[in-house]
Amino acid sequence: MQNLIVGTAGHIDHGKTSLIEALTGYFGDETKEEKERGITIDLSYSNMQRDDKNISFIDVPGHERLVKNMVSGAFSFDAALIVIAADDGIMPQTIEHIKVLDIVGLKQIIVALNKSDLVDSNTLNQKIEEIEEFFKEYPNFKYKIIPTSIYDEKSINNLKDELFSLPPKEPTGDPFFRYYIDRIFSPKGIGTVTTGTVLNGEVKVGDKLNIAELNKPTTVKAIQIHAKERESAHSHQRVALNLDINYKKLQKGYLLCSKGYFRGFNSVDISVESLSDTLPKHGSEIVFVCGAKRLNGNIYYYPESNFAQIKFNEKIFARYSDSYIVLNSGRVELGGKILAPVFDPIRKKDKVEILKYLEQKDFVKAFELLTQNHKRGFGLISSYQRFGINHEEALKIAQHCRDIFIDEKELVLYPQTTLDELYKIVKSIYENNQNALLSPNSIGSRIKWASSAIIAKVLNRLLTENYLQFSKGLYYKAGVELNSVELELEDKIYNIIKKSNYTPPAPQNIYSQLDIDTKEGNAILNKLAKRKKIVKIAHNIYIDEQAIVKIVNLMKNIIKEHGFIDIKKLRENTDLSRKYCIAYLEYLDNLNDIVKDGDKRKLKY
Repeated sequence: MQNLIVGTAGHIDHGKTSLIEALTGYFGDETKEEKERGITIDLSYSNMQRDDKNISFIDVPGHERLVKNMVSGAFSFDAALIVIAADDGIMPQTIEHIKVLDIVGLKQIIVALNKSDLVDSNTLNQKIEEIEEFFKEYPNFKYKIIPTSIYDEKSINNLKDELFSLPPKEPTGDPFFRYYIDRIFSPKGIGTVTTGTVLNGEVKVGDKLNIAELNKPTTVKAIQIHAKERESAHSHQRVALNLDINYKKLQKGYLLCSKGYFRGFNSVDISVESLSDTLPKHGSEIVFVCGAKRLNGNIYYYPESNFAQIKFNEKIFARYSDSYIVLNSGRVELGGKILAPVFDPIRKKDKVEILKYLEQKDFVKAFELLTQNHKRGFGLISSYQRFGINHEEALKIAQHCRDIFIDEKELVLYPQTTLDELYKIVKSIYENNQNALLSPNSIGSRIKWASSAIIAKVLNRLLTENYLQFSKGLYYKAGVELNSVELELEDKIYNIIKKSNYTPPAPQNIYSQLDIDTKEGNAILNKLAKRKKIVKIAHNIYIDEQAIVKIVNLMKNIIKEHGFIDIKKLRENTDLSRKYCIAYLEYLDNLNDIVKDGDKRKLKY
């Protein structure tokens, strides 16, 4: 089934709701308040089908004070049906709605010149000419004008034919699901039901989705599309989801999505296009609308550009190129695209340059600048949210970037200057310690920002230059004999442990001090333990054999004097920390002449 979502828009009382009823047999004014007031307050939904094509209508309000609801609907439109009454013509709210549709990037429009039975042919032709002249200001639209009347079945059929001739959008193919909640219900015996439009990806019965704002999972119990049960739903479909969560926890505008692909931030960077004579002042409070999500925030313009940053008091889970609208005092004042949904602490000058490239979708230049501004690595793991592309596409783009090192496995980009810096850091380790024995992992544990791939790149460069040599998984200085180094390291490690007496340092601290790899260090400790030069008394605690004899005799003397020993008694008689006291007391438990009584140790006889 091919799916198309068509939004209807226009001035109040131009007959949108009645026209939809004539098309589909569905009357949108359902709530008591809507019936009493005679206008559509919230988004109403209906559909019609022909052959293998389904058209879902979103009938939005025409009243100027309710334009925010129209914005929520426009976010997911594939096409729009603009209703203009032939006896009125284009009205202020009609213009406002068309501006919104233009700013969200809609291309396909059908103009229903409604109530055409109320005017003569000359007036009708005059209105058509006026509409054609008006649309010259909006060259992005592909539009067609169809005179209609709900009392003229032929005109309704003509309108249907035009609607069904609209080319449908194919499913996006995105592997990640995204869906804004626009309505929440709790039917008796069913539980929580939400409605919304699938923006990206696919959802199936039984899938677990993440509620972004709550960071909580929920399971899809059932799926309905136009009152029919379905096993799955995909992009460009109006969908009702039955979820296993209390409806009171959900709010309109919450995002349901695949877990792990969207992070929330308290700001977004945007392109700015004015939709009114005035713009909100720098720093002023505004209402930001993206999809069904409405947030209060403050707007801050970047100097000498058409970009701005919106700061919020709560997190927004947005994606690159999402359309937005800014409302100020209930009026639409500007709109555009979200260019940076992920916050980057970058200087304003550089940020403006990056935003220019993102607006142009020049990702090569954007990647280069972002990488230069992330000296410790620019991650592509969030490329779907940042750029609307998958990891494979991001890596292909990175291949065209200049002066960048690409870690394809960990999806990180480094500037060439960082590669040169790391080269100097690693080389200095070996210059300061001729006996350093290191691996990429051991260097990575010391230089947290460096990935294994970039470390390996540097080490291989040092190998090529014959500065280092490689054996047994270790890199060491050229000209150094590995066996002699290992023997020397045994002595150094043993002496460090011996001199520390009862408080030996953790093995990792010894390895860091001596610039040796963890695996190599552990092998040396095991050799020393087999020779009984040191004793392992607990995880990460190795003590000199003579020292353990002394501390055991000390503890036994305390028992003889007081009848027992515990942590308190041991600390009173030594300057040992709690960590070491616990380790030595547990070591006592292995001796035949000691018995444990609760937290106390006593002599058996």
